[in-house]
Amino acid sequence: MLTIGNETEQPLSVGQAARILRVSSKTILNWIRAGRLKAYATPGGHFRVWPSDLNKFIKAHKMDIQFDYKEVRPKRILIVDDDEMYAEMVRVVLEEKIEGVEVQISKDGYEGLILIGEFKPDLVILDLLMPGLDGFKVLELLSSRKPISPVKILVLSGNLTKNTVDRLKLSQADGWVAKPVSVNDLLNHVLTLLSREVQGGTALT
Repeated sequence: MLTIGNETEQPLSVGQAARILRVSSKTILNWIRAGRLKAYATPGGHFRVWPSDLNKFIKAHKMDIQFDYKEVRPKRILIVDDDEMYAEMVRVVLEEKIEGVEVQISKDGYEGLILIGEFKPDLVILDLLMPGLDGFKVLELLSSRKPISPVKILVLSGNLTKNTVDRLKLSQADGWVAKPVSVNDLLNHVLTLLSREVQGGTALT
């Protein structure tokens, strides 16, 4: 699984977690292997613990430890696409492959604009060809109003002609990619727009 770190929440090494809990690294490893302390393994086989999970562990075991931890909300992604099956597939890929994201789906442009205000996504994955309010109209309306919160827009479309791309270059879109898209390409675009380190992924057809 890919991870999205945060400036205020970076994963802790076993040694760092041990120092915070005032125990040995061996004890931390035993807790991890026993499933008591949640952790993930890096490609090199080293365990890492998210501060949020360490904080939960401290509270669950009523440890008398002062841990300066601030809750960080997950990165939010909104998919706006009238092809509900395709949107669901993208949602599943993002949630399975990227750690620390919350994904919602909107089936049309009208609902998408409402959710941008309510859900406050960090990234919108936007289809262009939709009935009613199409993707270009959504981009136009977003550019005409003061953004409620900073949001990146990735256009995911099966109609990326030269004329379409020329229009996108003049729009609010931050990036675009053609359908069908591989998992690697999708993840690269998403993680880049979320300003996070891009790591490897698997292929999707």
